[in-house]
Amino acid sequence: MNALDNLAGALREGSGEIQVDEPLRLKALKPLERMLNFTI
Repeated sequence: MNALDNLAGALREGSGEIQVDEPLRLKALKPLERMLNFTI
């Protein structure tokens, strides 16, 4: 339950944000989109 409490707090408060440089974000976006599309 602790993980769910932490998740709820992060969503409620907007805490735990991670900053990523734009070139790295673009490199990571494609495989993340493939993973998300695979689960639909």
